[in-house]
Amino acid sequence: MRRIANYAMGCVAVLLINTNSFAQNIEAALTSKESAIDNMVMGYNSNGDQSRLFNSPKYDAYDKTIKGNAYFADAAEFSTGNVEYDGFSYKNMQLMYDMNRGSVVMQLPNKASMVELVSDRVQSFDIAGHHFVRVEAFSQEAGSAIPAGFYDVMYSGKTEFIVHREKAMQAGTFSAEAASMYVKIDGAYKSFDSQKSLLSLLSNRKQELSTYIKDNAINFDADKEQAVVKIVAFYDQSLIAGKQPLLVSANKK
Repeated sequence: MRRIANYAMGCVAVLLINTNSFAQNIEAALTSKESAIDNMVMGYNSNGDQSRLFNSPKYDAYDKTIKGNAYFADAAEFSTGNVEYDGFSYKNMQLMYDMNRGSVVMQLPNKASMVELVSDRVQSFDIAGHHFVRVEAFSQEAGSAIPAGFYDVMYSGKTEFIVHREKAMQAGTFSAEAASMYVKIDGAYKSFDSQKSLLSLLSNRKQELSTYIKDNAINFDADKEQAVVKIVAFYDQSLIAGKQPLLVSANKK
């Protein structure tokens, strides 16, 4: 009788050990599954549903006999960039910007296919150290005169400086990049093409700006875009400082 009791107690002990081990295995499996789900959710939140991009129309490359190329920074190869599409952010995508068609081109993971992202579904993209945003026609308010398209944001503060870049094709050759410059003041985009026309737009600080340009030897013709960045940044600082004297040098970073 004692032998039977001992045998029964041994069976119970083995059963308890196996049950605990089984429970631990289930808990570990559930934890692993939850971690995998969390990783999937994090990936979705950071990169969205990539099928939105992959289902874009096929990109038709240009005839190889055409001289030059249509792409931003003269880069006829893909580079790593980011894009905001349908409100989702996609990181580390292979992108090019076609300045002739005004469209963002993306290489698919198989590296054998290219798609052309639907422009009015692209909110912004980053490529070659530049940030481009989509400006729609409805932004032409309060006297603005700016066509819909992608604009390179060169400076963004109280005042905004953006550039529209394009390349035309004529007689089988792509032209050099043509850049149209705009500043956004009081909610309206204004175009300009010279230092004189820029200062006319910033006329409420024209005297201060003229002094700043002279003191810092800013050469508008040598590098227009960087000159505008410095001038507009100083203009914003002058608005903040009001009539307080500004000790700012264009050579300081």
